[in-house]
Amino acid sequence: MEDRYEAGSALERLHERVEGIGQSQTRHEGKLDGFEENLHGVRAHVGKLSGELAEVRQELAGLESAVTDTRQTLDSFIEQYGRDREVAKAQAELSRLTTQWHADFAQRKHTRALARGLVHTLTAHAVKRGVVNTATVRACTEERMLLEPTYWLAPAAMTVAAAFRNEVERGESAHAHALMLDAAKTNLFFSLTYSRLGDQVKAANCMDLYLQSLDPDELGQDFFVVLDAIASKELGEEALGYTQLAMTGWSQSRQLTPGGPYPAVDLADGGHCEVRLQSLCRRMPRGQYDALRKVCGEQWKALAEGWELASVPGRTLAHLRRTFPDGPNGVDWPVSAGHYVESALERLINQLEPDEADMRERMRQLERVIEHGGDLEAAKAAHEMSLGPDAEPVTFMTLLDQAVFEPATARLGSPARRMALRAIWPSLEHAVNRIVAASRHHLPHHITLSIADWSCTVPTDPQRMVDPGSLLDDLATHIKRQTQEQSDAVVRRWPRFWGALAIGTLTGALVVPFVEGVWLGLFLLVALVMFGWAAWEICGVPLRRKHVLDQGGRLQHEAVATLAKALDQREDFFEEWHKSMGELTALTRWGGDRTPD
Repeated sequence: MEDRYEAGSALERLHERVEGIGQSQTRHEGKLDGFEENLHGVRAHVGKLSGELAEVRQELAGLESAVTDTRQTLDSFIEQYGRDREVAKAQAELSRLTTQWHADFAQRKHTRALARGLVHTLTAHAVKRGVVNTATVRACTEERMLLEPTYWLAPAAMTVAAAFRNEVERGESAHAHALMLDAAKTNLFFSLTYSRLGDQVKAANCMDLYLQSLDPDELGQDFFVVLDAIASKELGEEALGYTQLAMTGWSQSRQLTPGGPYPAVDLADGGHCEVRLQSLCRRMPRGQYDALRKVCGEQWKALAEGWELASVPGRTLAHLRRTFPDGPNGVDWPVSAGHYVESALERLINQLEPDEADMRERMRQLERVIEHGGDLEAAKAAHEMSLGPDAEPVTFMTLLDQAVFEPATARLGSPARRMALRAIWPSLEHAVNRIVAASRHHLPHHITLSIADWSCTVPTDPQRMVDPGSLLDDLATHIKRQTQEQSDAVVRRWPRFWGALAIGTLTGALVVPFVEGVWLGLFLLVALVMFGWAAWEICGVPLRRKHVLDQGGRLQHEAVATLAKALDQREDFFEEWHKSMGELTALTRWGGDRTPD
């Protein structure tokens, strides 16, 4: 009974606890419901806040885009403003220079027009027939002299007018004044003028003075036209002779401007021509004389260089014959109608003076800035492209080089290019002789052919016969003897035999019985390999000797074939070498047909 009573009490207490837990759970469920309601409120506030943040981000992105657009617009405005400012500055400066140009140089246009009319042959005829009053001519030229006292063409025109009136003293005074202002242009002007008027003696004298005043390292582009006129005999035989003497003196000059395209050496020794001539030499084609190259070894580099140099005379002669198909003297054509003199005189009269050229250059630069909307870099590039090659002077040696080797670049007629050939010929001939001497220096009397540890010496003279049969037999005998010695050297290698046998025995007796699985197979394989090796050392000697003999036979066949081909190529190689050097005689004879200066 007591036990039952105690069990009932325990159940009652347990029931009370369960009821208390239920009540507590009820209270907690109420709190959880409140907390859940609060959590829903928080979630609603967070969602609202997220929406507001998204709107803020969107507004910030729009603001950033607006700032970027504003910055780009501002940069474009600043850049365009800078260009517009450059254009405005260029327009203002161009307007100022244009005004100054007309103020300072407008009179020269009229002076040039007057000079152009005075030197015309029709003007001389008109004066002789009395169509033009000489007093009018004198008045016009004196007016030009008063308006342009520092411009050489004004007193030069006055000299021509004085000749029309036979006023010798006045003409000499005006001529002296023109020479004082610019001697070179004045002498050239009167040389061309006298030539047009038919006085070849005075034209030659003035041309001689003009040539003496030139710097051979800075020849203007006008000299090309003048040289064409002289070479075409439009200024007469005497002027041609003076020019040939001047060109010969320039070509033999020992001094060149420092920093020029040619070193300061004696030009008569042909040093400046060697690089040009070596560029004409024939290069060794790939694969040609391949067998000879293999048996020559280290000698081949010098031999190939000498062979290439030997081709210079022939290729130079071929180039000269293409460039001058009528020979160095050409065809004796009649004297041209004077268009070169007319062109040279027109260029001389229209040529701007240094102060004019400097201002015109500045005006053109400003025009380029305006054309390119203030873009200074684009304007500079466009201006440099517009200058062209005619803006730079050339050296006399460059002129000769272009006339002979680059006729399309020189822009000279055939007579002028033949004059250049006569001027450069001594240097060219000397350079070819030096190149041939260098080629001959690379040509030995004998060469050594080496192949398969065998060598022989053969002459380089193609006229000296070489018996290829004996050399080939000697090579075959050498390789056969060498092969036999190598075959006899194949013997049983007892140290290897005993070593392989010992390793195989020890492995089979001491290791194989005590291992299992993978190791058993591995060590068993090692033992079998060692026994096989030992057997090969005993039984493989005949096979190894046969292999050596077969290799020797193949080597003998290849070596004999290579040597036979090399001997054939030797004859062709050196025959072509000697023949190429012999072209020097033909080149000298071709140049020797020149008419002496």
